[in-house]
Amino acid sequence: MDLLPDQVAQIEESLSYTFTNKELLEQSLTHPSYLLNARNQLMNNQRLEFLGDSVIQLALTETLFTRFPQEREGPLTSKRASYARGDYMAGIARTLKLNQYLLLKDKDNQTGIAERDSVLGDAFEALIGAIYLDSDWETAKKIILNLYNNLEHSNGDNVETANPKGKLQELIQPVHGNDCIEYVTTAEIGEPHNRTFEVIVNFKKEALGKGTGRTKKEAAENAAREAIAVYQSRK
Repeated sequence: MDLLPDQVAQIEESLSYTFTNKELLEQSLTHPSYLLNARNQLMNNQRLEFLGDSVIQLALTETLFTRFPQEREGPLTSKRASYARGDYMAGIARTLKLNQYLLLKDKDNQTGIAERDSVLGDAFEALIGAIYLDSDWETAKKIILNLYNNLEHSNGDNVETANPKGKLQELIQPVHGNDCIEYVTTAEIGEPHNRTFEVIVNFKKEALGKGTGRTKKEAAENAAREAIAVYQSRK
């Protein structure tokens, strides 16, 4: 294993969970670039991320469904989206200090990849996937809810943050029409496995917000968040 025993112990202590299969823990923290030239490309954290995303979604869905018996599916979806967004999960990852434990190439460490919200959010999802495989549904759900403080905070109501492109449309289009917002990809930086996109959102041909992200979707959402702040400051 490339994780040191004391690192494994620290992660397990922060989770209040001890892995039976320590290799699952290591895989969850293995960035794709770390094994770029390795024979087995399936040992990075992307498959666990895929699994963990669904486990987190189900834990949030079940909890919100039970907690808000009078809510319809629309508000419940908005609450879940806010809790499940990448920057929120990256914040949890930082409390677990996953940025200190990620397995990366030296050059990637030096460029600060371990501090990116997208990378940390992926690592958190992968970690949950690893816990689920190492234990069971009830254990994984208990850990998720503990890390989310049992959803005892207001972020679940932050629809603007959960769907910034939709919020921007709601602010602008009723007044200015349907064709006044345009998203333009202005840059694609980095290797194919580790690319960063830059997107600008134009309002009547004027750049209203700019955002970056690991995907065009993430970059566009970040641009929309900035545009919302700028637009509202002008009112």
